[in-house]
Amino acid sequence: MEFAVGDKVKFVNESLEGEVVAVNGKQVRVACSDGFDHDVAVSELILIRENDQFHFSPDHDRIKDKVKHVKINQPLTNNFLSRYTATTKYQFDRVVEIDLHLEELVEFPGRLDDWQKLHTQLQHVKKCLSAAMDARIKRMVFIHGKGTGVLKAELLHLLGDYDNLIVKEADFRAYGGGATEVYFK
Repeated sequence: MEFAVGDKVKFVNESLEGEVVAVNGKQVRVACSDGFDHDVAVSELILIRENDQFHFSPDHDRIKDKVKHVKINQPLTNNFLSRYTATTKYQFDRVVEIDLHLEELVEFPGRLDDWQKLHTQLQHVKKCLSAAMDARIKRMVFIHGKGTGVLKAELLHLLGDYDNLIVKEADFRAYGGGATEVYFK
């Protein structure tokens, strides 16, 4: 997408808008509503047309490597848990620690509503449980943090639906009351 000096733009990943003051190839300098000039990539901007319609053209070359093509009915592989089984905790104790803090799961957690945050975390738990059953892992720890207890309550409710699990509070000394331990029968 081509930008010209004077175009009104919005940022893709920020709640800023402004006016293009300089264009240099794939970089654009924008005078923003926050009073600062920002140098950003063209792919990080949305053009605002005269009738307040938005126009966005993603950088296909940049995102091509990030997109995975997976068959919908394909079961999760053990590669899903590979980032958790590479830790020394797994290598010595055979415990898979799953951190459910949103910053570990999504790139921009602040953009999600509360229900979307909880849904994302619970879907991640379901995927982890499925992959762990396929890999015959015997013990997992879900780190949910203390917070207000909503995630912990929903996690316990979800885990209660599985007949082949033993659920208990994780070791207080290790996790400070912010984790739930799961054993597979």
